[in-house]
Amino acid sequence: MDYEIRDEDDLQFYLMKRFKLGEFAKVKRISTIEISPEIDLVDVNESQKLVTGFEFKLLKYRKKWKRVSFHSMYQGIGQALSYFQFGVDKSYLVLGLSKGIPDEIFSRTIKKIEETITIFNTLRKFVTENVEKIAEKIGKLQGIIQNVQSLYRTEAMPVYDLRIHPMLEKSTKSFRERGITGIGSFGIMVWIEHDDQLMTKLEAEENFPVFSNKDLQHKKECLLRKEFRYDKNFLTRGKLR
Repeated sequence: MDYEIRDEDDLQFYLMKRFKLGEFAKVKRISTIEISPEIDLVDVNESQKLVTGFEFKLLKYRKKWKRVSFHSMYQGIGQALSYFQFGVDKSYLVLGLSKGIPDEIFSRTIKKIEETITIFNTLRKFVTENVEKIAEKIGKLQGIIQNVQSLYRTEAMPVYDLRIHPMLEKSTKSFRERGITGIGSFGIMVWIEHDDQLMTKLEAEENFPVFSNKDLQHKKECLLRKEFRYDKNFLTRGKLR
């Protein structure tokens, strides 16, 4: 590579060109709703009805302090997770590592990223195990309610509308999706400049349960219909410097 990627826009421009990573850059509005933060990149898979958001962060080497600052990585995690409020099914943080990082610092940087991914995998395991337990308890309670309703009918007693029943059914469905926290729907990609590789280090394994909220459903439907405002000139205007 005979150019320098100096910021996140350069990184995004290059990865969109080189790896065809999505189509719609800098989404600022969904239907009539202004969103903040903007979504760096949106990919819409119409056949699978799948919407994926991407947040880009460049990990820069600070010569003065002889280290890589991880502030942008932690900031990027928060921003990528915030995309779920806009109706996306999956969200990825894309980290860029420039070739100007010294070998020793580079190794430490990779180790830090791997430690962060290990934390997310631990959280996923914890959430999955506990969600299954909660869902099981909700299922048992749902069964008790159904038995009570059945008893009312056989005893020719008035059947009261137990409003908790549909709520439990919906909650059980959400819990069993395991993505209710966004942990299973979030992923991390890493691009290394010196060998020009883009690797998925943490896979977004599940779709976020947008069905659990009418507002999220509406936003996702708008994204699928491409009813959003984005920077149409991002790729034509951008330049690798």
